[in-house]
Amino acid sequence: MSETQPSAAAELTAASTSRTVEIGGSRLHYHDAGEGPVLLCIHGGAPGAYGWGNFGDNVAALAEHFRVLVVDLPGYGQSEAIDLSAGRYSPMANRFIEMLDALGIDKAHVVGLATGGAVASLMAIRYADRVERLVLVSSAGGLPLFSVMPSEGQKHIQGYFKGEGPSPERMRKYLEVMLYDQSLLTDELVDDRYQASLVGAPAEAGPMEQVWSELHRIKAPTLVIWGRDNRVQGYDNALFMLNRIPDVEVHIFGKTGLLVPFERAERFNGLVREFCAG
Repeated sequence: MSETQPSAAAELTAASTSRTVEIGGSRLHYHDAGEGPVLLCIHGGAPGAYGWGNFGDNVAALAEHFRVLVVDLPGYGQSEAIDLSAGRYSPMANRFIEMLDALGIDKAHVVGLATGGAVASLMAIRYADRVERLVLVSSAGGLPLFSVMPSEGQKHIQGYFKGEGPSPERMRKYLEVMLYDQSLLTDELVDDRYQASLVGAPAEAGPMEQVWSELHRIKAPTLVIWGRDNRVQGYDNALFMLNRIPDVEVHIFGKTGLLVPFERAERFNGLVREFCAG
């Protein structure tokens, strides 16, 4: 295993914080900013998602209190794909534990968004001694109590690469579902996510692990954050997690979609900071 050495750049931009680590011959890309307790942020798995795209607006504020590591999931952003034939989430959870090992990090607070939430949950379940506190945001891995499945947002995700394939128009329609506040849906955001959706592709995944059946095994104190108007993962998933995870609290925002860290950046940063400070 080898890693690129951090630069002394003080400005927290995507470029200045960009790092890579090689694990088992595969490149994993991440951003590294700040000092203090480690806060590992794992993004979602929708088309065009990548680490800085999901958490870039949060890095500067969180880096005042933590060493923030924002990863690109394998097969997304600048991270190379890995073999997911054994499962969709488990190999990624293992990969991020290997990343912590490579960086000499014993424990971390872990924040997981959407797909990243299921990955973070498995990290907390299977590597309990490595996860101090867990934050699940619009997380996969729960179980809907009353939402219709597949949801409106999931249909957009499943259809994005089919037929005529990716297009700015398809990305815009998907982001309209992702966000409650449509004023945030700029041409720049659409183009950024569209361009990101064209770079690389996640490997074909095996069976989706039933993370919901193991949530009761999470030992780490857990904060579940959701948007009431999430049209991809309904907030009934948050209520299920409230009933299953032993040491848990839930915060649900009104007038908010899936991308809570983006739509509610200041409040999200404050919740994470206060919760992880204990």
